[in-house]
Amino acid sequence: MRKTIVAATIAALGSFPALAGVAVSSVDGVSPYGVPATFQFDGVTPQYSGTIYTDSVGGVRAQPAGSTGGYGAVGPSNNQSSAVLDLSAFGAIDSITFLWGSVDNYNWLSVLGTGVTFNGGDQGVSPATGNQTNPNSNRLVTLTFTGADRWNVTGLQFSSTGNAFEFDNVNVRTGAVPEPASWALMLGGFGAIGSAMRSRRKTALSFS
Repeated sequence: MRKTIVAATIAALGSFPALAGVAVSSVDGVSPYGVPATFQFDGVTPQYSGTIYTDSVGGVRAQPAGSTGGYGAVGPSNNQSSAVLDLSAFGAIDSITFLWGSVDNYNWLSVLGTGVTFNGGDQGVSPATGNQTNPNSNRLVTLTFTGADRWNVTGLQFSSTGNAFEFDNVNVRTGAVPEPASWALMLGGFGAIGSAMRSRRKTALSFS
């Protein structure tokens, strides 16, 4: 009976989309950053394989609400339907935040290295109405990583089967620097370990 229950539980868990150590959340995307983002697409961005735009073209692409300057966009009527932002140089990544413009369900985001892929309207990135001016459908999306996935992330792939997937202000946060109090505790701990090692060394060298 227990084996049956365990098997049924595993089967039920397997029916849910697996995001592993990746959590997705989003809020209205108005004036998303108080500090400059890691990638603002306001100039040459070697890590990005796509085209950077500064204009809006009806039926083709529109600058995300809350975005200023350049932005990225992919879609059939743009230069390409898919583009990659290379993040392999960052090492362990704690979180990634970016502005997802006029969310549509034909916009797809793949977090390279983790096996995670989802579309607009999925994982709380909604509503997917394609509205170009309403902050409610121009979402500030946050990807939070835990466990091994902090090290597995190598990039973001933006894809769209319709016009278009627009995005801007990608902010990458890596391992947090310890607070001064944490440093003090760490140094104190190292000091205690050093004292213990010296004491053991003296004991080992003593003669009776």
